[in-house]
This record gives sequence, structure tokens and C-alpha cells, in this order.
Amino acid sequence: MPADRPTDVDFKPFAETDGFIGHNGPYFWAKEASGEFVYGFQSDARHGNPNNVLHGAAITAFVDTFLGHAVVANTGRPCATVALTLQFVGGVATGHWITGKARIREVTRTMAFLDAEVRSGDRLLLTATSIFKLFEPRSRDT
Repeated sequence: MPADRPTDVDFKPFAETDGFIGHNGPYFWAKEASGEFVYGFQSDARHGNPNNVLHGAAITAFVDTFLGHAVVANTGRPCATVALTLQFVGGVATGHWITGKARIREVTRTMAFLDAEVRSGDRLLLTATSIFKLFEPRSRDT
């Protein structure tokens, strides 16, 4: 287990392991004692830029994925990203455990509004705001 991966959190792998998510992950999720979700992934060389720093696109894919998970977990409805605004405020070398947290600001009948932070340990890497379109729940017949 990586040295900077929290040992007090019971991370479980995302059920989705195919396609883009599978290529970039695996991603993990856990529910903290507070009831909040926390997300994580182990960065490695494939997540880096030529300077061996975690690439912004790797963080972007992670935050977009876990924000979608937070929406589905809290609404029970499928969703799609409408807007994702990112502020890259720090960097870290590849090889570190990366964590993320989402905060739902508001859910309307058709939209969800969220904020997020991504960190490596105590180091803040990214803040984000997002809007997700909510769809009707899928029929069990389809």
C-alpha cells in the first residue's frame, strides 16, 4: 500500500472499469464516518507530464468522474457534465495517492451544482465548480 494512501479509510474500487475510466484508474471511493464520500487513485508514470509532475488532464478526468459519482450516489439518477471549471493551484510528482471530495451545493429537478477539491496529502492541487444535467432514472427493462 502506498505510504501516503490513508489507512483509516476503507476505499473500494469503482464498479466501472472499462473504457476511459478503466484506462485512467482504477479510481476508488469510500464513505467517511461523517457520511461524506471521499475518492482516490494511485498516480503513476502514465499520469505524468514530461516533468514527472501529475498532468492536469489526469486530475481533470479524476474530478469529472468522481463528481458524476457523487451526483448519482446522492440523486439515484444518471447525469452528464454540463460545465466544469477548474483552478489548478498546486502540483505534485507522480507516484502519490490523490484524493478528492465533492460538495453538492444544490440539486434542482434537472440540474446539480457541485464544488470539489483534489489533494495529495495536505497539498491542495485543484478546486472545481461544476454543473451536471440530471436524467430520468433508467428503466430496469432497458
